[in-house]
Amino acid sequence: MDKKDLAVGIDLGATFTKVGLLDARGHIIVKAAFLSKEYASSGRPIDRLVFAAKDIMAPYFPRVSGIGIGVPGPVDYRKGVVHSLTNINGWKMVRLGDIMKARLGLPVYVDNDANAACAGEARWGAARGYDNAVCITLGSGVGSAVIIDGKIFRGRGYSAVEMGHICIDINGPKCNCGSNGCIETFVGNSYIVKDAVKDLKRGARSGLLKLARGRYSNITPELIDRAASSGDKFCLNVWRKAGERLGIGLAGIVNTFNPEIIVIGGGLSKAGRLLLDPVKNTVNRRAMSVFTKDLKIKRARFIEDAGIAGAASLVFSEERI
Repeated sequence: MDKKDLAVGIDLGATFTKVGLLDARGHIIVKAAFLSKEYASSGRPIDRLVFAAKDIMAPYFPRVSGIGIGVPGPVDYRKGVVHSLTNINGWKMVRLGDIMKARLGLPVYVDNDANAACAGEARWGAARGYDNAVCITLGSGVGSAVIIDGKIFRGRGYSAVEMGHICIDINGPKCNCGSNGCIETFVGNSYIVKDAVKDLKRGARSGLLKLARGRYSNITPELIDRAASSGDKFCLNVWRKAGERLGIGLAGIVNTFNPEIIVIGGGLSKAGRLLLDPVKNTVNRRAMSVFTKDLKIKRARFIEDAGIAGAASLVFSEERI
């Protein structure tokens, strides 16, 4: 078959890098993942990305039309240049698109990971059919993107809406971006775990530590979710606090952009209503009522696969580098 109906999506994350092969309808044919530190510490990170792309598309190469890459930081998507990555060291003004294209011999499209995830949800997922949408990805950090009148809003320099770095508490924890009290410091994976561990060490009562086999280092968002789902009041409160803090930031975004829908994805969104209900309640309470009247807040279609699906969607998108 000589039809080029497949695309590779690479989601470069601070913790994991994920690679997938998708068809033009958004179906994942095969996927893989590896720890980002495996290549970050080697000093040859792009070599690892090239290897991963070659490996996953090898059996299907004649059908692959291109490669999309989502990265957690500001990108000039037209040129495929990564300006910097807040949570991954060593990436400054990297011409990732040109380098990967030369190494792989296929078109390569690079964008901010949240923009890519939003494009994927708009093409195949929960944001499909909406001209004005806000998309949030919750993982190691907090990614965000906004669609206005059917197009991703990019601002000057083609990188905008870093909602994770909006301050909601001027006296809050120090953020990797250099500021204090950013949304990300309350809702990012490591911050949620760190906050829970701190409260447990202060004597909070919960079955969470038993689930973690008595070791604080074993506590993860997944364990918190499991305990909360079984009714653990402490863990239910962890999600409530995270949802309220995210909702505070989203209320400002709603007042600014007046979206039709907010789509929330990423690993933390697996908590479902435990997280989304306090988000909705907070947005409805804090945003202007004229903007929340018909506002929808939904979980993303792709959840943990949002990154690879979104990156692959760049290949099929009309917005090309």
